[in-house]
Amino acid sequence: MHEALRTLDEMRPLRNPVLIAAFSGLNDHGGAAMATLDHLCEAWGARDLAEIEPEPFFDFTVQRPTVRVDGDQRRIDWPIPRFRVASPEGSSRDFVLLSSAEPHLRWRTFTEIIAEVMEATGATTSITIAAQAAATPHTRPLPVTLSASHDDFEQQFGLEVPESRYEGPTGIVGVLNLSHRSRGWRNASLWAQAPHYLSTGPNPGAITALVEVLDRGFGLQTSLAAVEAQAADFEEEVRQALAESSEAADYIKNLEEQYDENQSRRPAPPDEGGGELPSAEDLLSDLEGFLRDQRDE
Repeated sequence: MHEALRTLDEMRPLRNPVLIAAFSGLNDHGGAAMATLDHLCEAWGARDLAEIEPEPFFDFTVQRPTVRVDGDQRRIDWPIPRFRVASPEGSSRDFVLLSSAEPHLRWRTFTEIIAEVMEATGATTSITIAAQAAATPHTRPLPVTLSASHDDFEQQFGLEVPESRYEGPTGIVGVLNLSHRSRGWRNASLWAQAPHYLSTGPNPGAITALVEVLDRGFGLQTSLAAVEAQAADFEEEVRQALAESSEAADYIKNLEEQYDENQSRRPAPPDEGGGELPSAEDLLSDLEGFLRDQRDE
């Protein structure tokens, strides 16, 4: 095992395991993917398995640690990539859940450490989850797009794999996906299409969409009660904001019309958009400002 990997529980072969990974940063609009993974850990009763020492992979002037008060002590929380193991009720397989900020350095070494954990647990399938900003209205079910190494993932998740000719910069999600595919492992990437104008916190609609696709793909029934409670508060905040901004309400109505017209068309592949998105700052400053104030309170 790599010296940067610290085990927290016995690293042993699991039952037909699958790695599910989420990374905060540019691959996670509003933090929805990380919130989804946190929800899975809670709902599935995940236990700690291992963590990666952050020092070799993070620039702490960019990804700063946070300080908190614990009783009468002040403590530092470092951005530590963490592996957990879960055995959802009714499932015949185990899941290795990886949550991490996108590292700044040594991506190839970082992906090698992830591969070591997969080999030690017997996992040969990985699923990355992400969220990207898209011209989708929050009033509709949020789409999820699929990229996959094998065609049978389409039937498993009930999604088409759109053709992608994207070339250009990529994030750790793209690097990890291709690393696993080059090893001959099965890999799929699920991207929630989250409203670009809402970025003040995890979008409950995106969390719901990702959990439902994972449940469909693996025959699970993950409780969404906690997310539904968040969604009610979230929708009320947005409703109040729209009531105060006719410009925002008109813009979202336009998005709804486009969404309804495009339902029969093929989804856009991950990492590709249909042109530049309208500027949220220009069109929806009232909406974002209101929501930001609500979150701060």
